[in-house]
Amino acid sequence: MNKKYLITLFILCISLSSCLKIYFRIYGIKKCKAVSIQNLSNFLTKNLISDSLILQVDSVKYKKLINTKNIDTLNYKFASWWTQNHIQPIQVIYFDVDSNKSVAAFFNCIAETNGISKMTWNKDKELEQFPPIAYRKWCDSLFSYNEILNTIVNLKTGKNFESVPRKKYLILVLYSLFIEKQTLNLFREVKYNLSKQKSNNYEIYYVNMDNYFYSELKK
Repeated sequence: MNKKYLITLFILCISLSSCLKIYFRIYGIKKCKAVSIQNLSNFLTKNLISDSLILQVDSVKYKKLINTKNIDTLNYKFASWWTQNHIQPIQVIYFDVDSNKSVAAFFNCIAETNGISKMTWNKDKELEQFPPIAYRKWCDSLFSYNEILNTIVNLKTGKNFESVPRKKYLILVLYSLFIEKQTLNLFREVKYNLSKQKSNNYEIYYVNMDNYFYSELKK
């Protein structure tokens, strides 16, 4: 996001008491609430995404994973710099199944502005390749896909989500309804990037994060 734009926005926010609410409204940021199977099913089907799997991160397991990686200095001296990328309401992570490591990733914090209210990850055509080459620098070695999959539950069954990847790439799209407008921007741009894939050599899962953030806010 443009620094000059952020500074201007910050000045406006501290100058006008109602400005922050206006900012939230422009960007489609709502109050974070707990969500149900029905909420997520309605949202996914409305946006032409199969609701055969309704997945979310398990709040306890995800927090434990984050805390464990925060103090893991095996790969990075300051691991917390990387874990903060994963405490964000919208994320996309592309994994190479053979290596069990991420090969591209992008998050809401690195989005650019497109107009006054729309976030984009493709401002400079970063999503013209699959996987997106421009977003390889945001990858980290802290999280394997097995570790993240172990924090995901199937809300329909109440059980841990078990998946044996059968294709070259595994893509996790983590999204939140309290920023639905930007979630839809993310979905749209991920779909665009997938259209650059010449073969159907990937599996994609949509994983909700609302209940994780709601549980954190209650503390």
